[in-house]
Amino acid sequence: MSTSPAPRKPYLLAAAVLAGPLAGVVWHLADTVGLPRSEAADYLAQVAADRQGYALGTVFYMAFVGSYIPSGLAVMRVLRDRAPLAGTISGLLLALAGVLGLIVSGMRPVVLGLAPEGGAVAEAAAAYERYQDSAWFGGVMLPMLASVVIGLVVQIAVILRTGVLPRWTAPLLLAGFVLSSGEFSAAVTVLGVLVQLAGTVPLAAKLLAEPEARSVALA
Repeated sequence: MSTSPAPRKPYLLAAAVLAGPLAGVVWHLADTVGLPRSEAADYLAQVAADRQGYALGTVFYMAFVGSYIPSGLAVMRVLRDRAPLAGTISGLLLALAGVLGLIVSGMRPVVLGLAPEGGAVAEAAAAYERYQDSAWFGGVMLPMLASVVIGLVVQIAVILRTGVLPRWTAPLLLAGFVLSSGEFSAAVTVLGVLVQLAGTVPLAAKLLAEPEARSVALA
């Protein structure tokens, strides 16, 4: 007599999928500086004025962008029966975006070091500008953005086409991504992340809807 166990329910994967948007909410609430949309000197001065918030925000930012890795794995797992090729493409692109996002986030502690007490000096601003203008920065940031956008579009298309997840999740994922892009006020950005979370819940629920692990006796 032998046993053949069915796959275990992916509780940790589902938790990681939901933890990402939650970390994004905390990031935007803790970090008042936000994304580097202003001139280098102004941005570094803002970092220097709220060093603790920026440092705490860095931790949750890394958790937020890193969560695209488990989200990509979850997308591949959920879509493998209904749209295996599209699910693989979407999942791999989202996971790649998470890896590249973690690489980009590694610059945030350096930015914290460049922001001297009392405001940004010309040398620090010049060093930060050189980093932003470098081919390395563009070579990581642009593929990261392209990966997450294409991966999300493919995921939304599969949801609308197959109904593997409730179709109302598609507009939530799209709206949440746009609103949380950092191009809007802090309140709108936080709202966008919460909308993203609402669109992600069915993905985690689908993971946990898989059959319980059990042993099947064979004669």
